[in-house]
Amino acid sequence: MTPLLPQGTVRWSFESHGSNPVTPAAAHGRVYIGGAALVALDSATGRVLWERPTDDIADCTPVVVDGTVFATGGDLLAVDAATGAVRWRRPPAAEGGFHSATHANGLVCAGAGPTTLRACDAATGADRWQAALDGLPAAAAPLFADGVFLVSCSGGIHAVDAATGARRWTADTAGAVLTAPTAAQGRVFVGMGLARSDGALGVRAFDAASGRMLWHAETGGYVGAAPIVEAGVLYATAAGGTVFTLDPATGRERWRTELPDAGDGLAVADGVVYVCGTWTLTALDARTGSPLWSSRPGAFGLTSPCVADGNAILCDDSGLVYAVTGPTL
Repeated sequence: MTPLLPQGTVRWSFESHGSNPVTPAAAHGRVYIGGAALVALDSATGRVLWERPTDDIADCTPVVVDGTVFATGGDLLAVDAATGAVRWRRPPAAEGGFHSATHANGLVCAGAGPTTLRACDAATGADRWQAALDGLPAAAAPLFADGVFLVSCSGGIHAVDAATGARRWTADTAGAVLTAPTAAQGRVFVGMGLARSDGALGVRAFDAASGRMLWHAETGGYVGAAPIVEAGVLYATAAGGTVFTLDPATGRERWRTELPDAGDGLAVADGVVYVCGTWTLTALDARTGSPLWSSRPGAFGLTSPCVADGNAILCDDSGLVYAVTGPTL
């Protein structure tokens, strides 16, 4: 039986009117949430600072860069982070609406329709390039690393040149359901779910320059949250309640903790690992994996939190947003 942990406290909550669980973004004392409107909240109190209606449900994590918030939801939208004033709005591309954006190298790179990656000028929204992808992109933003955008798709992982949109390499993952990629130490890491062929589950590492597979760490359940590499340690979760760490160089396990409720949500900040399950947020010591505290905010289907002002800020699958703080230990 799992011992009763000290309980965290819900400091504030907010109804975002979103339709899917989406990780919020936090910057400069504000929390930004997508949904039927793009909303800025005071991260300490949850007070609404401004609200900007969107043309579609913006169920993707906003991107905050240098005083601008970029949001996708049909249109690609750039607004002033302090006031919510629209700086530019890019209508949907011919391939379909925009989703899951990343900012890098003066570009906003996002999915456009079902199988296209499109880069737009971050200052104006003007098109720079587009790239056709093999397979449907995962419901997660591309990752920029070492001059390429890395995209998880049903056809594998694609590395797309950030300057030109040309494909550099593709790593075949046998039709696995993939998390967003993570890059560190010249490697690309991805969590894997059920596959068409061998049913491989676990975390897989690839060479960032070539896409060659380096190692695969099997798990007893699908990995639903993107792995996180922090201070030379890779953190991941697996369905069924497992939280574990791996050596990024070898895939060798370091520690493993079993929880009654762990699933698709993961964040690491200030020496604490935050794990979200169906109902429960659990905080663990990042060095040892020992559980520190937990909270059940009355939500269902929790997504990965962001951490701001000492709060773990998370969303559930009905669009409710919660700021949870741990007890004084």
